[in-house]
Amino acid sequence: MSALNGLLDLISPVIPGQEAGTATRPADRDGYFPADSMIRRLHAERVVALSGVRALLMQACDPLAVVGFDRHSKIFDDPRERLLETDRMMSRMYFGSRSTATETGRLIQSMHDRVRGTTDEDYGPVPAGTPYSASDPELMLWTLTTLADSALIYYEAFLDRLEPGERQAYWSDYREIGRLLGMPEESMPETEPEMREYVSSRLTDGSLHISGTIRERATAIIFDPPFEGWTRLALTPLTEAVKLSSIGFLPPEIREMYGFDWDPARAALLGTSALQVRVAAGTWPDFIRLHPAARQPAP
Repeated sequence: MSALNGLLDLISPVIPGQEAGTATRPADRDGYFPADSMIRRLHAERVVALSGVRALLMQACDPLAVVGFDRHSKIFDDPRERLLETDRMMSRMYFGSRSTATETGRLIQSMHDRVRGTTDEDYGPVPAGTPYSASDPELMLWTLTTLADSALIYYEAFLDRLEPGERQAYWSDYREIGRLLGMPEESMPETEPEMREYVSSRLTDGSLHISGTIRERATAIIFDPPFEGWTRLALTPLTEAVKLSSIGFLPPEIREMYGFDWDPARAALLGTSALQVRVAAGTWPDFIRLHPAARQPAP
């Protein structure tokens, strides 16, 4: 049994939201997004939530984003809480009512408005004195696309292949998330292939960088899980799964920036594990397979 498949015997006692769903689950009723929308389909799956670590590792390679993270966020000091907080906020938009999603978008915008300043020193391609703002659509686009790209990769690896039209429908939904966060429509790629082209272009245009110190703090997110005692032991299959998939699904350019080792043996293990999860997922009960926000209202 692989680490990714074996985690399911242990995950439900320690991950919040294991209760059985109510008669009418949030995922079954229309909200800001229709019940049958692609964004609901992907993010209803708990395994897709694991994609957030990959997204954060990619986001930490944007020099201006990492300055904002370091000065205004607890991502490096308390990565588990940051990941949970991001998941809560995003789930309120994925599964919430129109008013809940709109209010959440406004709250995030107000938080972004407070994250601004100038860089104190040169950082990779960014010279000292460069202004940054979390509300900058260009900076927000990297965050948005890394989240969407990661979710698509995890869904297709662990659950099911998507047709081009389904991928486009998902990205169209995710553009709505961008609008909720205050991004102008023209600041986001219109099609899913254009979104992927944007991500690919950032990997080779010299705009990404990570310093040794930030590299160490970022990699600690996956190599030093913030759990102790029995919880750390119980979650070993999960944390090992996160390590393997987060590194394996990174673009090679990002893996190289972090100095992560990767070889055919690890690639084969990840492929085998993903296949086992894909085969087994249809047999999992909802309280294991589905994200809590898809079964009960997000807090």
